[in-house]
Amino acid sequence: MAYWWVNHKQTFKSEIEGGYIWSPQRKANGGYNQTYENLRLVKKGDTVISYADGQVKAIGVATSGYRDEGKPDDFGKAGDAWHADGWLVPIAWERLEIPVRPKQHMDVLASDLPEKYSPIRASGDGNQGVYLASVSQALGEKILGLAGKANDAALELHDEQLLELEADQVQLELSESPTLSSTEIEQLVKARRGQGIYRINLMRVEKHCRLTGVADPRLLVASHIKPWKDSTNKERLDGHNGLLLSPHVDRLFDRHLISFTDEGQLIAAGSWVVIAMLNWGLDPNMNVGLFTPKQRQYLEVHRAKLAQQPY
Repeated sequence: MAYWWVNHKQTFKSEIEGGYIWSPQRKANGGYNQTYENLRLVKKGDTVISYADGQVKAIGVATSGYRDEGKPDDFGKAGDAWHADGWLVPIAWERLEIPVRPKQHMDVLASDLPEKYSPIRASGDGNQGVYLASVSQALGEKILGLAGKANDAALELHDEQLLELEADQVQLELSESPTLSSTEIEQLVKARRGQGIYRINLMRVEKHCRLTGVADPRLLVASHIKPWKDSTNKERLDGHNGLLLSPHVDRLFDRHLISFTDEGQLIAAGSWVVIAMLNWGLDPNMNVGLFTPKQRQYLEVHRAKLAQQPY
């Protein structure tokens, strides 16, 4: 996934509220502008950093590539000097509660600024000649890091959107597979949501939620242990690659905030997860029982992701 930086002081409100970025195809005099052309390079799932008034105010995810589109009407006078023909990229924006001022962090950011078409200068001031700039992963991650704990909610939504877009891409590739029948594709797609043959296979292995004891299948989520998007087609339908979980437990497990040892001992990613479990009436010290040999293989993968959580 690539990182992009958009300078849009004049159009910030319209683009954030409208869920997009837009540029003309050419300068007013018909000249070429690489930072306009960059819109055509943005891919679904790319991260976009929003900069206006000296601040990074929002983080977005591109929900598709560009399309040809005329200048948005809601630009008003801000767009009077721009060519009417343009490119638009849909963006799912999340505004930061506490904006980041790059000017205050140039000792950290300066070394990662692009040599050409940098969105900000070495002084930390915005570069008005640049609309959309390609920035390195290092710079993008530093900006997200500077957003910090105060913006965890927005950044968490950003991460969830990225994961969902990655799964969407896998599903698209499946649907276009020349080697799978329409029935096979249908079952693999249903498995993403815990439905179809996958759910039937899982219910032969698991009979209830191991944490809450709820056994009514209408109230349980068929959750993959190894994420659907990371699994092979065989693993996506494997009943041993899953657990039947109550919805709030599935939320913790699916986000790798809890996991289990091979012997069934629950593991939590941090003290705040333990507190949430206690508030839900769940025992963070419980043992949920033994797993099958194949489940233990999948759990090894799941535990590795829990260990990576920054908590």
